[in-house]
Formats: sequence, C-alpha cells, structure tokens
Amino acid sequence: MREDLAKVLVEWQETWTPELVKRDFDLSLIPDEPRKVVTFAGCRRVGKTYLMFQLINELSKKVPREEVFYVNFEDERLEKKVETLTELIPTIEELYGRKGRLYLFLDEIQNIPNWDLWVRRIHDSRGDVRLFLSGSSSKLSSREIPTSLRGRALTFEVFPLSFREFLRFKGFEMPEKLDFSSKKPVLLNLLREYVLYGGFPEVVLTKDVRIKRLIVRDYFNTIIALDVVERYSIRNPEELRAFTRLLLNSEYVSLSKTARTMRSMGYSISKSTLANYLRYLGECYFAFPIEVYSSKVKLRMQHPRKIYFVDTSFLTFLSVKFSENIGRLLENTVFIEILRRGKEVNYALGDNWEVDFVLPDEGVLIQVSYDVGDEETLKREVNALRKASREFGFKNALLITWDSEGRIERGKTTIEMVPLWKFLVGEFI
Repeated sequence: MREDLAKVLVEWQETWTPELVKRDFDLSLIPDEPRKVVTFAGCRRVGKTYLMFQLINELSKKVPREEVFYVNFEDERLEKKVETLTELIPTIEELYGRKGRLYLFLDEIQNIPNWDLWVRRIHDSRGDVRLFLSGSSSKLSSREIPTSLRGRALTFEVFPLSFREFLRFKGFEMPEKLDFSSKKPVLLNLLREYVLYGGFPEVVLTKDVRIKRLIVRDYFNTIIALDVVERYSIRNPEELRAFTRLLLNSEYVSLSKTARTMRSMGYSISKSTLANYLRYLGECYFAFPIEVYSSKVKLRMQHPRKIYFVDTSFLTFLSVKFSENIGRLLENTVFIEILRRGKEVNYALGDNWEVDFVLPDEGVLIQVSYDVGDEETLKREVNALRKASREFGFKNALLITWDSEGRIERGKTTIEMVPLWKFLVGEFI
C-alpha cells in the first residue's frame, strides 16, 4: 500500500467537505441506471471541486461516508502516473474494508497519463464502483472525450457562476416572478459588478478590488503555466504570453495577421504555431474563438474568428483596450451564458452589418448593445438584425441592452429588446 496515497485518503475521511454555497445543478441528471462515468470539465477555479463536494454531501445522506472518497491529483504527494490509479481501490479496501458500493470523486484526473484506460477498465469490470471525474481540459468534455469512454460517460461542462448563482453568493434574494421593482437599483449595481469582475467564486466573495485583481492575475499565470506550458511542453512561454495578451486586446483573431504582428515584435513564429496555441487555450477553457455563420467551409475559414474568454475578469484586469469598454464586457457575458446553456454559436457578417451571435439550432439572432437610447445606435442594431433575418430565414431576434425593454416590429421581423439581467435569469433561449 502506498503511504502517500493512504495519507491523502485518510485526510479526506477526517476532514470531509467545507461549507458550501450551492450551485445550480439538477442531481436528477445523474441517474443510478444506466451506470455512467460522470465527468465535469471546465477552466480551473470555476468551481468544479465544490460542485463535486455538493454532490458528495447529497450522496452522504444515502450511503455511509466510508464508501465515498475524493482525491485531487494536483496533490504534490501523488505521483502523476497511472500506477497511482491502479493502486487506488486496493488501498481503500486495505484501509477501510468495504461491503457496499464505492463512490470515487477524482479531481484534475487529466494530470495522470492514460487515465482513460484505467477508467474504462474499472467501469467495465467493477459494477460496484461509481466514478466521478473532473479536469481543467476539454479532453473530459463530450466533444473530445477519449474514444475508449464513448458511450460510457455523461459530461457536464462547468463555467463560472451564472448571474443567478452570483446573486445567491451575494445574499440577494430572487423574487419568484422576477418582480424587481423595489430592488432595481441594487440589482443593477450587482449586475455591473458581475459584468466587470465576472463569476469566479473566489473573486465574487472578495470585496477589495485590488485583491480581486491579484487573484485574477494569479489565475491567468496558473492557467498559462500549468494548463498550457506544462501540459503541452511549450518551449517559449513568453511567446505564448505575448500571443495571449494580443488576444485579450482583440475582438477578432486572424492568425496570418497576428503572426505578422508578432514577428514585428521580435518573435519568430509561424501561423501553425499560433493555431496550436489557440487550440491549447481553447482546450483548457480559457479562450473561445467562434466562426462566422455560413454553410460554405471556405467562407468560414476566410473570415477572422471572434474571440471570447471564460470570464470577463480577464478582460477587466488584463486587457488595456477593453478595461473600460462596457459593451465588450456585456457581449462576453452573454456569450458565456449561451455556452452555459449548451448552445452552438456563431457570429454573422454581411455588407456593412454584423450580428454578434447566431444560434443556428434555435434559429435565433442576438445583438448586444449597452445603450440604445441614441437613435442612430438603435437604427444600426435593428437594421443588422433585419438583414441577417432576411438572409438566414431566422424569425427570432433578441436585442440585449443594459436596461431597455420592448418589442420592435420591422416588416416580417420581430425584435425583442431585453435587459441583460432579464436575459441572464430568464428563458429566452
């Protein structure tokens, strides 16, 4: 029995879970049968571990504590090799004995090479073992989960706090019928904080903006160092950091133009290397490039991709260009909410018009504009939605604003003007 593994297991049983503010998660989505490997994928520090703890607390109401174990594979005492996994169940059985089922919550499992082979073996051969996995990598997501686990896994992608969860963390009570008439100033003040500083739980619970900044910078450095440089053996970390800084200050990313820009900065870098960097940043859930909406592959490849980030705090604290651009922060906030709801998303581009988001499966167009009080601004946003609606045949269009509301009828196009807070807590898509 490995002593380091045994110490980790005993510590877990002695300390159990900390106090939690509950996240919105429907436990009925995890059925007892059919038995599946449950995976949680997302950027580090978004709350995957605490979501696991939340599930553990619910599970402990039904089964003995000695049947439930949590292991974090970022613990420096655990060797990062598959043999550690191989010895896990025998070590538990030697320490505690076992008569019932075993529930294993394995955090940051992507740190173990060939973890999926072990998971498949245990899932296929041990009907008395339930596996719950998390990782800061899309390799655990339904889109990229290893072939060996296809059909065996149920995947949930975890993002920073939703606005509903943010309000709960702040102690703001949500009215059942969304009647905020008496609390509107407080609500909008909290919304501004959410848009500026994002939904990382630790950042949300920190009051001092200076400390928020330090925390976000530390997250950024850790993501780059551990989830990209170390995981993908990047030989030139400063080159990667320079590229990431450019992304944070750009609405769009064209790899050809970016390569030329970086060469002018003294970096000898190819377009293919930048493509790899962008893929790595996507695989750790830090950056999300989206393509223009078109049925023609060539057209999608020709146009630059729009770039968004897992949390607006990175734009606020690490970007120069967008630090005071509330419109860009609103757009990023809407994008993450769309992802949180599991929707496929593109953007649309035409002659002298652009629409921020196209949801092809829903047939919905979404435009985001902070202030439509100016007549020219409103006209521009409405015209873009009308032209995109005619071109793609989509009849549903949303114009998301800071706090304006109403319905606009233009020909065959109906545009719902929705306040951001209502979109974030409502069921518009």
